[in-house]
Amino acid sequence: MRKLIVGCALVLGAAFSPQPAFAIKEFGEAFGKKYVEASKSEDFKKLVTDAKCNVCHIDGENKKKRNPYGEALHDTGFDKDTLKPLLKSDPEKAKKEMDAIFAKVEELKAKGAEKTFGAKINAGELPGGDVKGKQPVGKLISFVSTAADEGFKSLFDGKSFSGWKVNENEKSWSIEDGAFVCQGERSHLFYVGDDKPFKNFHLKVEVKTMPNSNGGIYFHTKYQDANWPKHGFEVQVNNSYDKDPRRTSSLYAVKDVAEPAAKDNVWYTQEVIVQGKKVTLKVDGKTIVEYDEPAGTKPGKDFTRVIDEGTFALQCHDPGSRVYFRNIQVKRLD
Repeated sequence: MRKLIVGCALVLGAAFSPQPAFAIKEFGEAFGKKYVEASKSEDFKKLVTDAKCNVCHIDGENKKKRNPYGEALHDTGFDKDTLKPLLKSDPEKAKKEMDAIFAKVEELKAKGAEKTFGAKINAGELPGGDVKGKQPVGKLISFVSTAADEGFKSLFDGKSFSGWKVNENEKSWSIEDGAFVCQGERSHLFYVGDDKPFKNFHLKVEVKTMPNSNGGIYFHTKYQDANWPKHGFEVQVNNSYDKDPRRTSSLYAVKDVAEPAAKDNVWYTQEVIVQGKKVTLKVDGKTIVEYDEPAGTKPGKDFTRVIDEGTFALQCHDPGSRVYFRNIQVKRLD
């Protein structure tokens, strides 16, 4: 996977400072991962790369003046004096704050504009406006490999259901802006793109829930034509669904979590790590659940819930729930 590193394209807090602007690399990386990587578009990548700091700023005599997108990010809560120390003391909290700012600004739009900033990005446009013919400002933007993703394999191309198989209600699933979207009658989307079952692995999935939505991520499961998957475990996706107290990153009905580890309307990264008889569940890098399977554990009658091997599946729970899944990656550990 490639990650965007921005020289100064997102230095919002310093926009009117008399001091030279300096890079907050992590904010640029977050923009790159959230939007550029997800778009799977070389055209959009080039557009952002060529724009340099004009992603958020305006060129001309006052090169540090923010464009409408930069203003929106700044007004929504970006503050370099708070963010830079937080990135050092608590990087996961800083990441959540950046994600929350991006999510809020997606719903806003510039004065007189028809599209929201999010809609412009989804359409492959620069959110702050066209910079064609303008002199790019700032340092060069480049894409570099990320060590954290070395050895991982992408399971979803962001454009098709290749390698995946839907059971029951196919209409419950769609693809929007590089993400699987589920909303409709009960249905499960199984990964069938690899004949070799997954036993020990590290799975990463970016997830976003709408309010009062329920979903799930299964592992060590098997394809079945209907009903709730019998085999394997479910990692719960539920930040506010009021009919089930088991919250996001619960190892469903095995080791449950009472408080949500993420928020609605904000992308979070769910990690599932299985090594031997141990399961570790993380949200945005923070460990939420650690489960060591007791010796002699037997499969249940209705749901096995024993560490074994199998594939992955995503859950569409009900018509009232809307959940997004993207950037699905796995690394085998055996």
